[in-house]
Amino acid sequence: MEKNVTPNMQRPSFFKTFLYVFCVFMLLNMIFGKKKEELPTINPMTLTKKVEVKRNLIPFETESLKGNFNSVGLRVDDIILKKYKETLAKDSPNVELLKYVKDEKDDKEKSSYVEFGLLPVSENQNFFPTNMTEWKIVSKSDNKVVLEWTNSKKIKFTRELSFDENYMLTVKDTVKNNSNKDVEFYPYARVVKSQDMYAPVSSSHTGFVAYLNGTLEEYRYGKIADKKLYEFNSKDGWLGFGSDYFMSILVPDENNQSFTARVLELSDVSMPKTSQIRYKQYQADYVRDVISVAPNKSETVVSRVYIGAKESSVIAKYEKEFSIPKFDLVIDYGYFYILSKPFTKILKWFYDFTGNFGVAIILFTILIRALLFPIAQKSFKSMEKMKKMQPEMKRIQAMYAGNKQMMNMQLAMLYKKHGINPLSGCLPMLVQIPVFFALYKSLVISIEMRQAPFIWWIKDLSAPDPTSVFNLFGLLPFTPYSWLPHLGVLPLLMGLTMYIQQKMQPMVSTDATQAKMMKFLPFIFILMFGGLPSGLVLYWTVNNILSIIQQKYIK
Repeated sequence: MEKNVTPNMQRPSFFKTFLYVFCVFMLLNMIFGKKKEELPTINPMTLTKKVEVKRNLIPFETESLKGNFNSVGLRVDDIILKKYKETLAKDSPNVELLKYVKDEKDDKEKSSYVEFGLLPVSENQNFFPTNMTEWKIVSKSDNKVVLEWTNSKKIKFTRELSFDENYMLTVKDTVKNNSNKDVEFYPYARVVKSQDMYAPVSSSHTGFVAYLNGTLEEYRYGKIADKKLYEFNSKDGWLGFGSDYFMSILVPDENNQSFTARVLELSDVSMPKTSQIRYKQYQADYVRDVISVAPNKSETVVSRVYIGAKESSVIAKYEKEFSIPKFDLVIDYGYFYILSKPFTKILKWFYDFTGNFGVAIILFTILIRALLFPIAQKSFKSMEKMKKMQPEMKRIQAMYAGNKQMMNMQLAMLYKKHGINPLSGCLPMLVQIPVFFALYKSLVISIEMRQAPFIWWIKDLSAPDPTSVFNLFGLLPFTPYSWLPHLGVLPLLMGLTMYIQQKMQPMVSTDATQAKMMKFLPFIFILMFGGLPSGLVLYWTVNNILSIIQQKYIK
């Protein structure tokens, strides 16, 4: 029998319901409200509102960098690389990795900058320095500045910023608690990157790159824009933004202190495809666990950021000096990492020895050919035997022209009789494929090859051959249309060597259509290689020439 339920039991009083909810809320707050691993209750890093930042510049200069610190908020938004130019033009400006744009309200251009700071644990603690705080200079040199600021509660904040001779900025924040209460804060750092939405797709990874919790994380700007936010928890590692040759990477202190890392798109407005806005801002940041400073005590937090070129020797030095895990992975060596990294070292060794990256590539090609000499030698000997068998092969093909199954059977018996493998000619090419892709990565990521000249018309080995058959290699005074294929001197020379090499090899296939397609292979390779870096085309051309020499004088 169903139990009778009174209306009062179905509808509890408002007072009892409120009291119940309030007690549950207080209990949960007591249990979970004081945990130190919680994220800050306020986080100004996510704000996208444009504000005009006051500027009181402190200039600095090192062997590699030149720029300014801003004593208001201590944002670093002006970094120029002294060793690298934007283009090969004589009046080309230096590469500027961090750039301040005066009118940030204009969405056509935005600033790129690095910022370090301390976040209060609660909104009531509003006595921490902000991006509008005016710091007082204590001491200054060419590459180092010490500043301080004391709040109304007599808590003293001291910041030391110093660059070494390369690209590492070290920031030391010291909090001296002269009050009678504990001071708690979250150290944070962020790098903001302004990215051209219409920039051409790069051959290596361009965008967010990080090594967190033993995993390499890579996201292109488009992927970040799609998801808006990626978040990670880690105890060590690094994070930031990188391109082919340059990067701005945050490196938390090496003391294995936990932190939360993120990458996000700062723009909060979806932009139509027809938009004239060229730039978007992206942010990589981290927030460490809470730090507590007792009365009359002080605490120092060390943070670092790498702002500069991807010089592998410098990166290796920092990896060892500061115990940065897998810092070499910031260079995109690709899937053939096991080959690309040693190839890069060998190329740089040859470059240091010769002073010319083109000559270094030639010496490297000779080295690779020497290592693969036994494989190529065996292949060429097999092809020489096949040349001598050409009359017999043609006789079999003519005899069994109407019966392909019998023709292939007779040819197989002929190969077996003379101990020949018809596919042996493909072996050197198969071995060259991973070498080729690994070398391609080595060449496109090597900062030494950027704008590196070779001889005569080749002024930049990292760019395609600048000459074109369409203006007779510069004899006619006009620039060919960009949609035309790159048919320069070097790609044509490569195609010629490939054609000669093909003529020296016997035709194995009995299919007439396949044979005709093979004849067009050099022309296909010319079109494929025309738009690739000149250094890579140089490697393939020299490799073809060495193959021709080896095949010509084989016994």
